[in-house]
Amino acid sequence: MDCVFCAIAAGRVPARILYEDDHFIVLLDIYPLRPAHLLLVAREHATFLHQLSEAAQQDLIPLAERMERVLRRAGYGRVGINLLVNDGPAANQHVEHFHLHLIPRELNDLPALLLRVLTRFLPLGRKRMQNRLERELHQLREALMEEN
Repeated sequence: MDCVFCAIAAGRVPARILYEDDHFIVLLDIYPLRPAHLLLVAREHATFLHQLSEAAQQDLIPLAERMERVLRRAGYGRVGINLLVNDGPAANQHVEHFHLHLIPRELNDLPALLLRVLTRFLPLGRKRMQNRLERELHQLREALMEEN
């Protein structure tokens, strides 16, 4: 079987998808570090950034900037957003398929962020998290419609 992001791109695995185009799928991270944590996932399978097609590389930053505007319009990351690429397994890339994290931040949220880093894969509170992700997706979809 192919990787989870390839399966999402092919529609074989469900995901909370916010946006799609020819090169990327934007979805909510199922193990978010902060509220409204987005992933920009390449449609093409490539582990590393340098393996992406030139067209995908050219579209990456403009799409990230657009998603930053959507996040801020929805009330997330107004004072900061981390853009994070774990480029390869040695860089803590858990799925060997290129993706860019957009992690909305708030002032003084470092203790909560660090706690989440340590506990994000534990099954505690999964139902509550699923409900939160659905609310966030709804908010972000409304903000995306306003962006267009």
